[in-house]
Amino acid sequence: MNFEVQPNVGAGKLLFGMSRDTVRQLLDEKPQSFKRSAADQTPCDHFSRAGVFAYFNDEDALEALEFSRPALAIFDGVDLLGLTFEEARRKLRSVDAYAEEEADGVIASAVGVSVYAPLAKSNVNAPVESAVAFAPGYYGRNN
Repeated sequence: MNFEVQPNVGAGKLLFGMSRDTVRQLLDEKPQSFKRSAADQTPCDHFSRAGVFAYFNDEDALEALEFSRPALAIFDGVDLLGLTFEEARRKLRSVDAYAEEEADGVIASAVGVSVYAPLAKSNVNAPVESAVAFAPGYYGRNN
């Protein structure tokens, strides 16, 4: 599926603040629902055919979307999942001068987008494996 990331709003038809039931209806796939860590307050939904993890706050409202293949996470005209870590880093820094960089990821809070490339620790040209679109304040609440 093709998801056009809208900074701080959502991706495609999926908008932050939507209910879990609405997200499930729009993705039209029975998700696997689970907590990714013991610290999680609410379970996330994994839509494997779409390549989407949907994260919800304690009011069961959508607050973040994580994309992996087969999804296309289009941000500013570019599929983030088709980039190397270095390309994604440059892209996110071009829209957020204060983007937070780690050895394997970049968080651009100004536009509500992050990328993760676990192999980037040893190779900056490693592929991005996941991209996250998130609502304002998400990383402050969930890190």
